[in-house]
Parts: sequence; C-alpha cells; structure tokens
Amino acid sequence: MSARYTVGLDLGTSHTVVAYADHAELAVPGNAAIHLLPIRQQVGPGEVAAHELLPSVRYHPAPGELPAIDLPAWAPAPTDT
Repeated sequence: MSARYTVGLDLGTSHTVVAYADHAELAVPGNAAIHLLPIRQQVGPGEVAAHELLPSVRYHPAPGELPAIDLPAWAPAPTDT
C-alpha cells in the first residue's frame, strides 16, 4: 500500500506551515500542485478561523486574566486554585 499524500512541515521561528501534495493529482501530466493546509486557530476573542500560517508562539494567560468567553472552545475550563 502506498501513501496518498506527501506532507511537509516547516516549524519556523515566527510561523509554522504545513504543505502537502496529493499523489493522485501528481499522476496527471503537468500537474505538480503543492497545497498549504489551513490550520484552525484563535484569531480574536471568541473567534476561530483557518489560516495557512500558524504563529510559532503560544500565550498562556494567568488564571483569571481572560474572561472565559474570550478563551477558544478547545481551551480547558478555568479552575479555581
């Protein structure tokens, strides 16, 4: 069994990018398309969108620093410690 996709990952100092090529597309003469994979990410308070560049930094707010409404849906629920 052969793989359908070839995937490349660039973990840059400022951005991360995932690129892929579909082997089925490459089988078509003259077609050598490389695609950038959109990555879902928080782009504002309570707003998630898919972009091809993912910042290579992550901010961890202190407990209570951000209201729960501003946290992304996948963030763990705040706990009182």
